[in-house]
Amino acid sequence: MRICFFSGDVTRNGGTERVSVTIANELAKDPSFQVCFLSLVEQRKDPHYEISPSITRHALGRKWLSPGPAYLPLIPKLRRFLKEEKIDLIIDIDIVLDVLSVPASRGLKTKVISWEHSNCQFELTNGWYRRIILDHFTKKTDCVVTLTPGDAKAFQEHFHRKERILSIYNPAAVTKVPVSAERENWLITASRLVPEKGTEYLAIVAKEVLTSHPDWKWMICGEGPERESLEVFREQEGLQEQLVLLGYVPLVEEYLAKGKIFVLTSKAEGLPMCLLEARAMGVPCVSFDVPTGPADLIDEGRNGYLIPAFDCAMMARRLGELMEDEGLLSDMARRAGEGLEPFELSEVSGQWKKLCKDLLE
Repeated sequence: MRICFFSGDVTRNGGTERVSVTIANELAKDPSFQVCFLSLVEQRKDPHYEISPSITRHALGRKWLSPGPAYLPLIPKLRRFLKEEKIDLIIDIDIVLDVLSVPASRGLKTKVISWEHSNCQFELTNGWYRRIILDHFTKKTDCVVTLTPGDAKAFQEHFHRKERILSIYNPAAVTKVPVSAERENWLITASRLVPEKGTEYLAIVAKEVLTSHPDWKWMICGEGPERESLEVFREQEGLQEQLVLLGYVPLVEEYLAKGKIFVLTSKAEGLPMCLLEARAMGVPCVSFDVPTGPADLIDEGRNGYLIPAFDCAMMARRLGELMEDEGLLSDMARRAGEGLEPFELSEVSGQWKKLCKDLLE
């Protein structure tokens, strides 16, 4: 069986690319599959994430194209690739790519999987272009794979069908580092500093919890356009020593190994891997309960807290409770690493193998 993972650019450093490479590498270990990557364009010579030597890489073009009319000439190129490489199954790792795969595979034996890395609500509200693709191309794919059961239900309701829509979690990808026996009084956030990650809410909560807990720091792992506003905020509030902007951190686990609480203030999520990685490192999590993702990873009151979306006052109170109660914090930390079996790579890759074989056999 010849399987192609279709990407915008598999050489990029991103969560979608990391997960796709991880799953592709696992499928390539199965002698039933011959796996390749196809990108619209590869902007780096070497991919950021290590791809198995048995997996070949291809690109449709040399210049990056923004979604839209510029995609049209790529359809015959993709169709030619599918025929020449005898691709049995193409997996679009962004639904935007469905606009190419669906027409390119028409009349061929090639099956198409649309792999949703965000959520249905995001696709419906994040611009007319994604909405058109969702309604006219994604619904025609052979299968839609979502990150959570809740999102699978949302797609079923939107498409008015139940078949060929299922959820497969992303696997935990944690680099094991020694966990400090004596952890620091650190809150941890690992996120791109962009508006959709709720940086304005982070600032509101930080002002409350850091001013009332001067012996704590909030370590921010990540970079982005919102950094400047956070720098101005901490200067105005006199939090330069407590709100620490670390920038890009190659190994977030080194901070998770020393921190005590992970905080997520996102406005929307698919399946937030940062929460999964924090739990795997024994760190309780506090997150806004946005529609998909956090509720799949946080067991309320057991390994963390789910806060009504964007209730900053409630989040500050819950954080304060944990910061001031070492016994409660210790109990949650002990339970954080429990129940992660559904996210283990062997379990997730097994579901992908079964799906591919079911579609092709």
